[in-house]
Amino acid sequence: MSESYVPLGAHLVGSVPLRDADEVFRTLGERLGDRLRRLPDGETGPRADWIVWQYPVLSSRPQFEVAPPAPGSYRALPRLRLRHREDAGELRFGSLGYAEAATSSYETFPHLKRDGVVPPGCRFQVCLPTPLAPVSAFVAADDQAVVERTYEAAMLTELEQILDAVPHEQLAVQWDTNVEFGMLQEELPAWFPDVQAGILERLIRISRPVPSEVELGFHFCLGHDEQAPRHVPKDTRKMADVANALATSLERPLNWVHIPLARDADTAFVEPLQDLRLHAETELYLGALHPGETAEESRRRIDLAHEAAPEFGLATPCGWGRLSPRLLPELVVAHAELTRPVADPERRRGFVFDWGDFERIPDEDWVAQPVDAFGLHYDTVENHGWYRNLDLTVEQLAGDLREGQILIDYSGGTGILLDRLRLRIFDRQVGMLIVDSSPKFLRVALDRFRSDERVAFRRLRYLRDERRLQYVDEVLPAGFAADALVSTNAIHLYDDLEETLRAWVRVLRPGARVRINSGNVRNPRAGENEWIIDETVYVVHEVATGIVRTDDRYAAYRPVLEDDERMRAYLDYRDRVFLAPRPLEYYLETLEAAGFAIEDVAERTIEADVEEWYEFLAAYADAVLGWVGGSEKVDGAPASEGAAEDRRRLLHDALAVIFGGRPTFRCCWTYITARRD
Repeated sequence: MSESYVPLGAHLVGSVPLRDADEVFRTLGERLGDRLRRLPDGETGPRADWIVWQYPVLSSRPQFEVAPPAPGSYRALPRLRLRHREDAGELRFGSLGYAEAATSSYETFPHLKRDGVVPPGCRFQVCLPTPLAPVSAFVAADDQAVVERTYEAAMLTELEQILDAVPHEQLAVQWDTNVEFGMLQEELPAWFPDVQAGILERLIRISRPVPSEVELGFHFCLGHDEQAPRHVPKDTRKMADVANALATSLERPLNWVHIPLARDADTAFVEPLQDLRLHAETELYLGALHPGETAEESRRRIDLAHEAAPEFGLATPCGWGRLSPRLLPELVVAHAELTRPVADPERRRGFVFDWGDFERIPDEDWVAQPVDAFGLHYDTVENHGWYRNLDLTVEQLAGDLREGQILIDYSGGTGILLDRLRLRIFDRQVGMLIVDSSPKFLRVALDRFRSDERVAFRRLRYLRDERRLQYVDEVLPAGFAADALVSTNAIHLYDDLEETLRAWVRVLRPGARVRINSGNVRNPRAGENEWIIDETVYVVHEVATGIVRTDDRYAAYRPVLEDDERMRAYLDYRDRVFLAPRPLEYYLETLEAAGFAIEDVAERTIEADVEEWYEFLAAYADAVLGWVGGSEKVDGAPASEGAAEDRRRLLHDALAVIFGGRPTFRCCWTYITARRD
């Protein structure tokens, strides 16, 4: 006797009876990770019972009145009827909740991917009902045609929001196709004449907005009234026909199709699967594993299906949301035991980035030093809203970098950008080199990335005799060549800009791309009332002097206001820390003079929280308001504890005056893309 067929991989239809998305990702990622190409969030909470949670979304609209359930309607729910036919034009749906749920779940997903709980090859699977489903289930037959148009528009808005929130190469969208097969079997009424053509038209219409880089699949469903299947066909003919029609009609790849098998499936039931004409890129998953049955029963159905379909993956006929949680462990075990791993599930192709002879962590004093409180305090700015300025740069780098390449994060500090980039590209085998002049910042970064073999570190030391920092090629071995360089929130700080940029050229391959962003560029295209963010420091000084002159709480600091020489020393130190903004044209001209071709310049409006900006400036309070109590850099001794507290309070008071008590202010961020000639 020949060995039984073992399906290739597993597919999770959607719902999972666990507490939340985090538990779903952890449980299934750890136990089934090498069997899965996609991982749903489990449709936990209100979504566990498929579309029932949409009933109050529809019934809350004032255009509807509630009518008794119709014979044969979906579950024992009242039907919704338009109060007046003319109400159709006023009907609008707000949020349906799908985009909000997907966005919330995805916040957890990349962290677990980065940490290896979810395999890097797994995409985030978002399951959506076709708009026909809630309309057919909940709306009175006479009103379904007009309500469908409005509900479909709302669902496509949800889809658009999901596409905006989730990186496309990490996303998979599944349309749950249920009532369509009830209509094809004439068990459910349809309000359009040519049922098969009308269904195909609708499936193509809702799939058209899904970009080709987002995976797209369909779950064909037998339908359920609570636990019992609703419309079990005599065979898989209509499902095979719809799958073939989608394969030939979609103007994009069809990545997978899920077809359920009835519990009592026989040869006649699976025979139409022989006629499937799916393209090579389309995976077929068969719902041959029924919860609560023995492995022998599942294997019988698998072997039966294999007679008609030469290659497929394994699934249950439907989601698990209506099942008792006690069945979950045996279901997970069955999926693992009855399948084989998907080919190259982590998409690493056997390649692991290797620095070779390049010393990833240099043998330098700062490596052995304890983590400094200032470095840790600075690192908290990662949580500030104004650090959304990194979002565009992360997206740009995710599109630039390929496996085996090297990125230099120049002025990378504590690694805030790279941490976000890792959440975006996960385990892509790219070398990332943090270069910075601050040993305190690099020490924090080392703690963050010590176990990530892709990340290396270099410190730029200050050369006192030459009164400059080392250039990047001076801390790298001869012949070192990187494929990309990024500088975020730092280029405005470089004194010797042209020579710094020439050093970049010397360590980049020809054609390498440089990504720069800064909120301290004087950009003529800045929007009205948009700040250059560091200019707040100069305004703080002006406002603070006025407060000190008039508020007796700060009377002790009035004498320094009359001491021009001391004040000049404090302001000179401030200006070395917070350089005066330079015009955009200066940066573009200097880049070109150093050997770069400008590819693009863009701007974004970033909203900054006043309290968060205060927290950032408070870390540099001795530079911002060093004249309040003295500064170690100027006076050789730090301010007393009381003076330091006064300085922070004065800084807070000045920001409150500047922004009139408003909680936020708008800034202009400039993004420059250049390429090494």
